[in-house]
Amino acid sequence: MPGVIGAVTGFIERQKGRGYVESSALQRFGKGACAFAGGGNVFVGASAAGVGNGADVTEDVLFTVTLPANCLDIVGRQVLVEAAGQIGALSATKNLKVYFGSTVLANFAATTTQTGVCVVTALVTKVGASAQVAVITTDTTISGSLVRAASILTPTESDIAGIVIKVTGQSSVATANTVTANLLTVGGYD
Repeated sequence: MPGVIGAVTGFIERQKGRGYVESSALQRFGKGACAFAGGGNVFVGASAAGVGNGADVTEDVLFTVTLPANCLDIVGRQVLVEAAGQIGALSATKNLKVYFGSTVLANFAATTTQTGVCVVTALVTKVGASAQVAVITTDTTISGSLVRAASILTPTESDIAGIVIKVTGQSSVATANTVTANLLTVGGYD
């Protein structure tokens, strides 16, 4: 993008703080002729130790962010949701869920003897007015067995209102930190 040299300062397009670039602006990919719209992280929640459920039997929010209204303003806009967590050893049933609005993208349900790690990647694309398609891949290592799965869901979240994206944990026994979330990342792409 060409700059304007200030007559007094000599700086090119000097700005203080952060600036906005219109969503129609394109970035060049490497040195090739390919151009693409920008994107990046909207939210990053991370904890090495993990954010765990409370000492109760209710579904507890471990990480949450609200995607502001009108982020999915045109068909083709995308949200990438990535989440990871762990299910600990306890004689209880345990659930780790990932939500896009009221839509459950993934529900890891572990029995009383199961433990392990779970990872969710969901690419949610606007396909119409308050209509999305979500392509979800999951990897779980529960009690030493790797399970990979893929699914496609069709959420109908209002795109003119905020959309809550969250990770929750729940245990059937009132013991804290049975289910922990280590990561929730939300990216927005034009």
